[in-house]
Amino acid sequence: MISIMVEKRGPWARHGRVPLCATPRLTAYRDEVTLPHGERGTYDWVHVPDQVRVAALVNGALLVVEQYHYLAGPMWQLPGGSVDPADRSSRIAAQRELAEETGYRDGRWDDRGSLHALPGLTPARVHLWSTIDPAPSRAAPEPAEADMVVRRIPLHEAVSAVQDGRLRCAASAVLVMMLAMEPSR
Repeated sequence: MISIMVEKRGPWARHGRVPLCATPRLTAYRDEVTLPHGERGTYDWVHVPDQVRVAALVNGALLVVEQYHYLAGPMWQLPGGSVDPADRSSRIAAQRELAEETGYRDGRWDDRGSLHALPGLTPARVHLWSTIDPAPSRAAPEPAEADMVVRRIPLHEAVSAVQDGRLRCAASAVLVMMLAMEPSR
């Protein structure tokens, strides 16, 4: 157990931390805590890198990627991935991921905020970005993305895909609905 000075976190207090498992993709921890009702206990959580999702509008159509995910099965989602340690910002990560997965670059970028997709499990955030009229170039997907298919669909079809379950990535769904709610769309 790594002892630390008591750190207050709202109605919680953390007294120590033990790393349970570490891999190149994640680290799992067990914290010794005082729970909000005053009893001592433990809290297990996972550290993973922040993520990005990008809504890219090309000539009024949204770029959506279709891919089979090892844990979730086939899925539509917006381009995205991890914020790497070499990235200086989530925008750089978003630009890199869009280019790697779809081949599109540049455009007019807009920060759409961030969200916590699994706040009881990890403090990692998903940073949401949009770009309008990026320029086409050559995609360079990672080997695990060899089955990825890039689609160009109207925004209203992306909304339907959220509603009927084809687009099941939570951060992608939020970003699609944010775009659909804008008065100019």
